[in-house]
Amino acid sequence: MKKLLPLIAAVVCAIPAVAAPPSYYIAGDFNMWNAAGSLMTETSLGSGIWQATVATGTGRHEFKITAGDWSWSAPSANSWLYADVSGNVTISYDVNTYADGWSANVGRIGISYDPGTWTAVGDWQGWNNADAGTTMTSVGGGIYELAYNIGTAGSYQFKAVNTGSWDAIGLDRSINAGTLSFATTSANQTVDFFVNSVNGTIKADVLPVPEPTTAALLGLGALGLWVGNKRRK
Repeated sequence: MKKLLPLIAAVVCAIPAVAAPPSYYIAGDFNMWNAAGSLMTETSLGSGIWQATVATGTGRHEFKITAGDWSWSAPSANSWLYADVSGNVTISYDVNTYADGWSANVGRIGISYDPGTWTAVGDWQGWNNADAGTTMTSVGGGIYELAYNIGTAGSYQFKAVNTGSWDAIGLDRSINAGTLSFATTSANQTVDFFVNSVNGTIKADVLPVPEPTTAALLGLGALGLWVGNKRRK
């Protein structure tokens, strides 16, 4: 029996410890900033998406995602939300890593209620958070878009804000969130800006400039249509 003990010990030591799943909580001005105030649950086992519905009261509120204490929290600045008319909101925290062209690619904070007015801001429009010329248009599903011609080629910054405020979605969903960098290569190049208010992401698609041959063909096509219309008249 004594000879078996070292073998048994070796087998026991070789069994890896099973790590407990992480737990996430919501702390905000609606629960006295209690780090363990509102426990989030995973939407399905292994999904990596954590969620909780909280009674915040109506209006604007600030919050963070925590690990149940203040040893870790996200984002670095306070996140923000607006509740629906009942004073309730569902908050999600997505720990998966994505390569879908949207930022942030990890740690996405989603909110069930959309404030409904978004403005694209950056150094290309003077950081004006109430610029009527860069108001974004809803395309459905909580996504807003702005196609904008930038006059001078160069490197620029972008984030989306709740119009007239610095409640932003950028590299995270937070107050005055970090900005997304992009670059244009030609004068008057069009950039397609997007914000997804549901999952807290943005992207900036720099549209390609037509090659000279393509542009010439498009011009000839337009000229042909004009001549044809003149003849019919």
